[in-house]
Amino acid sequence: MMGKKWDILAAAALVAIGAQPALAQNGGELTSKVELEKSTPSQNDQPATKTYVTPNVVVPGDRVRISLVFTNNGAKSASGVVIANPIPQALMFDGTDDQAGFGVSADGGRNYGALESLTVPVEGAPPRPATASDVTHVRWQWDDAIAPGQSRSVAFFGRVR
Repeated sequence: MMGKKWDILAAAALVAIGAQPALAQNGGELTSKVELEKSTPSQNDQPATKTYVTPNVVVPGDRVRISLVFTNNGAKSASGVVIANPIPQALMFDGTDDQAGFGVSADGGRNYGALESLTVPVEGAPPRPATASDVTHVRWQWDDAIAPGQSRSVAFFGRVR
């Protein structure tokens, strides 16, 4: 279990490393946070709820949320902001609620698109459709500018392998 805990903590460091394009723009800053999803079952006719906490330990099957916040600390609007982030090997991509400008890669970040549009090469056979376990990177890119002092946040989910 300790190895998995380290992998997730290392994932937080990889989040910042993978987003260099956003960090370099007009004094922009990228911050990240890794949280463990906790579900509370429904009770007394109330729906089930999800909360997110800083993990002490994670185990295979746990779902984590990786949140990324780009803040424009510069004096000018930041346009063409791109946040690209590798999926740590200890995690399997498990979706995002932030679909605007979103794409995934199954080839190490060379090509991006909707998961259902990607394929994975198979030796001696035609390529097969990519699945969530093939996702190597996530990316958001926006055409609209982010004004000075403003932020944009996104998040994706991963399942601990």
